[in-house]
Amino acid sequence: MRVPRYNALIRRGIDDRKLYRRALTQVREPGLQALLTENLHTLDALIGDLQAQVHANGRAPARHGTLAGAVRSALAEMTAGFSANRDATWVHCLARNECALLHRFEQQIAHATDESARILGVQLSRLHGIHNDIHCLAGTTHG
Repeated sequence: MRVPRYNALIRRGIDDRKLYRRALTQVREPGLQALLTENLHTLDALIGDLQAQVHANGRAPARHGTLAGAVRSALAEMTAGFSANRDATWVHCLARNECALLHRFEQQIAHATDESARILGVQLSRLHGIHNDIHCLAGTTHG
């Protein structure tokens, strides 16, 4: 297992989780809040499982996101604040970030050992659930 690559996925997942948390405090529609909460729990499980895999291999798992993720989150909040439809703006922002995380997982699986591909495949199925939820709301597809 290549721990730095897992840690890069963990950091990106943490970035997305922070974005979901930020969105959750700002969206107004109760059904959307429930969906974001569910997706947030999925991200928590995904990150926790990857961190456990890294730890099980005797390495230190990433515990924090990235500076780029913090910037993306601040920009999303600013954009949503100026939007006439804050909920829709958050959904589209989450969809874009979710696509980037999904794409990173797909790239890692393409270059992974059989064991790592199996582990990442389980997480990828979780991401596909989030993907379907958020893109259905956004009216977009994986890009």
